[in-house]
Amino acid sequence: MSSDSSHYMFKHHPETCDPDDHWGQVKRTINGKPVSPEQIALIVTTIKNGLSLAGDDVLLDLCCGNGALTTHLFESCRGGLGVDYSDFLIGVANQRFTRGPSERYRLADALDYVRTESDPQAFTKILCYGAFPYFSHDAAHGLLQGLSERFDRATHLFLGQMPDKTRMKAFFADRDPAPGEEDDPASLLGIWRTPAELAALAEAAGWTARCERMPAHFFASHYRFDAVLTRS
Repeated sequence: MSSDSSHYMFKHHPETCDPDDHWGQVKRTINGKPVSPEQIALIVTTIKNGLSLAGDDVLLDLCCGNGALTTHLFESCRGGLGVDYSDFLIGVANQRFTRGPSERYRLADALDYVRTESDPQAFTKILCYGAFPYFSHDAAHGLLQGLSERFDRATHLFLGQMPDKTRMKAFFADRDPAPGEEDDPASLLGIWRTPAELAALAEAAGWTARCERMPAHFFASHYRFDAVLTRS
């Protein structure tokens, strides 16, 4: 998949969806159909537990999409900020999912935002769900290092839905991946990493990673893992 097609998939695909198809807009789907409420509830519970999200926390959600997932998390804390580079999705977030001044959504590139946020100490927990594999190796390191150095009050960082390189065969059951596909951030699932590789990337940026798998009944548990990062 080319960079252009990957860019289209995340920035322009949402505009082709029904305005009320919030999960379709962010491609949280199975065979093109939105995942079930039970699957969403499992995702929300897993993130809350991984972040140890509490009522006095302020959450930063990087690559938040349209806020359909973020809004469930804001319910369990003091609110926070969602950041995404799609003006369409941020428009949906601000129109459909903002419930008060403590819940904000901003149009910005995630890495640029991390480097320029004027009040990084405002946030105590950070989430990046489903988007981290689409950062290049250099950008991924820069993101983790920027969060470690500038957002120094944040105790936990949750990276959701990492494609697991040790389980590629479980995903590519009907075809062989193209040469280098597993290392291409513009490919269908972005960069595939082993849990050990993700842990090494996190450690180089000042974090300690604990990699976890979703229960077997989660739709992507056979080829993905989550990572909870805490400060080294």
